Amino acid sequence: MPTQNKSTPSAAGAPAKTRVRILKGMRTAPVVLQLIELMALASMPCVAWSDDGPWSASIAATTDYVYRGVSQTYDHGALQLGANYQSSMGWFAGAWGTNVDPYPRGQSALELDLYTGFHQALSDDFNAGFTYTHYLYLDDPRPDHYDYDQFELSASYLDRLVASVSYQPDLTQYSRLGFAERRPSVCYELAGRWQLPMGFALEAGAGYYNLHSLFGVGYWAGNAGVHYVYRRISLDLSRFLADSSATRLYDGASANGTWVLSALVRF
Repeated sequence: MPTQNKSTPSAAGAPAKTRVRILKGMRTAPVVLQLIELMALASMPCVAWSDDGPWSASIAATTDYVYRGVSQTYDHGALQLGANYQSSMGWFAGAWGTNVDPYPRGQSALELDLYTGFHQALSDDFNAGFTYTHYLYLDDPRPDHYDYDQFELSASYLDRLVASVSYQPDLTQYSRLGFAERRPSVCYELAGRWQLPMGFALEAGAGYYNLHSLFGVGYWAGNAGVHYVYRRISLDLSRFLADSSATRLYDGASANGTWVLSALVRF
């Protein structure tokens, strides 16, 4: 998913201005503790993994959790944990969690993504994949339920180019154009990566998010940045962009012009 900083594998407000502030004003201590507990339970089988084993895990900190061009933490930082199992036969399953802020300056909640899928090599250079994800929002102060499902098809060329189409059959969202409950949406995304010497890489992505069934509009969003890897540590500095329709929908939650700095450690 090119227009998000889920510290991958992978929904809103930040004003369009430059900032790089690690965990700025983080007011999410109870939610973060719950996130750690949930991910610790999910990753309990990982205690016996080896470097080349099927289990992996990650912990990340980011200055702003941006998903598909929309900030989920309203210009605040996020702690993100993940655990994944990768089968030698190509299928995988895992869990990924982060704190989110459904309301600006309001009570935080916990997003927990449960996913499974498979990858299939089509040739030496091309791969295809399918991923199912269930998005859960725990301790959510909003009166309505925002949990939803996503089905994604992807195709990749080496590790340089990835194209994906995803379908959400039951998306619930609130925007400046109104409230939509259990409506379908479709997302089209393209991401590219250019490897540089000494562990650096340039990355960019763009996507179109069709919300016509929800609000009668869609919007474009993208990002570009520099990625650095040293052993188990990854650093990422990206600038996010979103068109005027995203601002029309989400106002201050649009991540247009936002700089995000993220750090991740893999186990």
